[in-house]
Amino acid sequence: MAITVTRREALRLAGSGVAALTMARFLTACGDPDSGRIKFFNWQDYIDESLLADFEQAADLVVSYTTYASNDELADRVALAGVPRRGNRASTGFDLIVPSDSIFERFRDQERLQPLDPEIVTEALLANLDDAFRALAVDPGNRFAIPWASGSTGIGYDTTVFPEPPTWDVFLDPAQAGRMTVLDERREAFAAAQFGLGIDPNTVDAGQIDAAAERLTAIAANVEFDSATYLDRLADGELVAAQAFSTDVLQAQARNPDLAFVVPEAGGVRWVDLLCIPDDAPNPEGANRFVAFYLDARISAQNSVAIRAATGNAAAAEFLPAAVANDPVISPPADVAERLVVLRDLGDDEALYNDPWVRIRG
Repeated sequence: MAITVTRREALRLAGSGVAALTMARFLTACGDPDSGRIKFFNWQDYIDESLLADFEQAADLVVSYTTYASNDELADRVALAGVPRRGNRASTGFDLIVPSDSIFERFRDQERLQPLDPEIVTEALLANLDDAFRALAVDPGNRFAIPWASGSTGIGYDTTVFPEPPTWDVFLDPAQAGRMTVLDERREAFAAAQFGLGIDPNTVDAGQIDAAAERLTAIAANVEFDSATYLDRLADGELVAAQAFSTDVLQAQARNPDLAFVVPEAGGVRWVDLLCIPDDAPNPEGANRFVAFYLDARISAQNSVAIRAATGNAAAAEFLPAAVANDPVISPPADVAERLVVLRDLGDDEALYNDPWVRIRG
C-alpha cells in the first residue's frame, strides 16, 4: 500500500507551521544567496525522494540533496565544511544532517549544532512523537533534533546458503571468503568483533580493544569493508552475508526474497538517526521548515514505508500499512530489543579505536 501526499496537502503543511516566515522577513532575506535553498546531507537510500519535491513546492525552496555511507564519512565532511577555502572564501556548510545518536552526542558537546526554532518546530508538531523519542538521553525534549529513523545493526544473509541464522562467527568462515562484507565504519566494525567475544562495544579497556582488533584482523581476511554498495550486492546475490543496517536489508529483501535479517544472540547495535541543523547552517530558517514538514504524521509515515524504518512519530501509526507497522525487524520484540546495545560517544577515549582501525584498514 503506497502512501502519497498530494501537492494540495503539501501546500497545507506549508501554511500550518512549515512556512512560519512573515513577508517582511522573507523580503529581508532575498539578498541572501542561500535563502532560496537548503543543503541536506543524509544517509544513502534513506528517503522517499518524492518528499523533496513536495517540500520544494510547499516551501518555495530548492533542496540540494547529497548522501553519505557512514557516520565516519559524515564526521569528516562536517569537519571539512568548516575549513576556509583557498583565498579566504568561506566553505559551504550543510543545513540539515542526520547523525546517529553517538555522533550526534559528539556534535552537541562540541557545540556544532543549533537549537530548533520553536516558532517553526512547534510544540504541537513535536507532540506527534512517541514519548520515548521526546526523552532521548542525547537530546531530552528535542531541543536540537527530532528522530529521522531508528533501527538495528545485525547480519543480512542469504537463506539459501544459511538455512539457520548465522552468528557473528560467520565472518571468520574462510569457506565464505570474498562473499561477505562488514560495515566500513570504525565503531560498527569493532562491534562485529566485540559481540563475537562477549565484549561490550562501548568498552574503553585497552586489553579488550586489542582483543577485538585481533579478531577483526582475522575477519578482514574473509570480508570486504563496505558501507556504500552492500545493499545492492545483497539484493543481486553477490553477497551471502553482511554486517548490515536493518533498513538496508529490508530494502534489499524487496528485490531478493531469499534474504533475511538477524540480530544474533550475542547482541547487535540499536541506533537512532537524528535530523538536526549544524551551527553554521547557511539557511537555518529553511532547515527548520523542513524539520517541521517531516514531523507531519503523513510525511513520516510515507518515509517509513520507503526506507523500512521506525520514525519515532507515534501519530504516523494510523497511516502505516500492517506489513510495516507489524514487521519485527522494524519494531523488534522484547527478546530481541533486550540484546541491542546503543553505541555511545566515548569522548577522548574514542582515540583508543583509531590506531587499530587504521592498521586493520591498511
